Amino acid sequence: MSMKNTASERTPSDTFSLELYEETLKKAKDLGYEFPTVSELKEGFGNRRRFLLLRHDIDSSPHYALQMAKLEHRLGVRSSYFVLMHSLHYNPAAPPHWDELREIIDMNFEVGLHYDTSFFEERHLDLLEGVRSDAAALEKILGISIVSVSQHRPASSPFLKKLNEYYVDAYNNELVNDVLYVSDSGFKWRGKSLIDYVGTEDRIHALIHPLTWSFGDLDMTGTYRRISNELESQIRDSFNGFIASTDEYLRDRDRLDKVRKARYDESSDG
Repeated sequence: MSMKNTASERTPSDTFSLELYEETLKKAKDLGYEFPTVSELKEGFGNRRRFLLLRHDIDSSPHYALQMAKLEHRLGVRSSYFVLMHSLHYNPAAPPHWDELREIIDMNFEVGLHYDTSFFEERHLDLLEGVRSDAAALEKILGISIVSVSQHRPASSPFLKKLNEYYVDAYNNELVNDVLYVSDSGFKWRGKSLIDYVGTEDRIHALIHPLTWSFGDLDMTGTYRRISNELESQIRDSFNGFIASTDEYLRDRDRLDKVRKARYDESSDG
């Protein structure tokens, strides 16, 4: 199949940008919406007449999640961010990803685990044990307590019931079926956009992927190609630095070996 035919078969992306996101949040604030976190809805909606639950699954880039968090923080809006432990695109323990995630945490956003059941299923591992292990690891890495989780791919109802003994899952029945649930998945709304629902629906749960809104002039394909180029550049720069530091070490290795030997001899004499 030619590239031309493949391109013509793509579903056109809807329009997303940080400017539109800011406009949406300002509209919600002006209309009196509250902005609870996922964990705050554990015991139900209470007396919240009107709320916008903002959930951010970080699928590919803590950097662009941080840009969205800064926008929300500036507007006084609260939301929940969920982190993958088995992503090919980022590592919560690696700089600068750790720094970016910690900055989100330090702005008092809720940060939870974005778990992927397929990782455990494909390796014949226990799902509940795997998710709890990932949550414990993320807690240690980021220095937080994990209270809420969000699935990366649909999980079974019996598993969700067991998981809810330990965490609040963003896909709990009441958080999906007792509210208006909208998602920007695939860069395509199912019907109206979030800003169109604000003001006409009182209780909204919106899944917002930060990367989707980061480049207003790019569609889905353009966005993913841009982020892939950025990741490629970061990896290349990292290895170039590794090459340079290794060359420098090799040029100075004889002197360093003598220094190291002198330290060992001094330690043994002591």
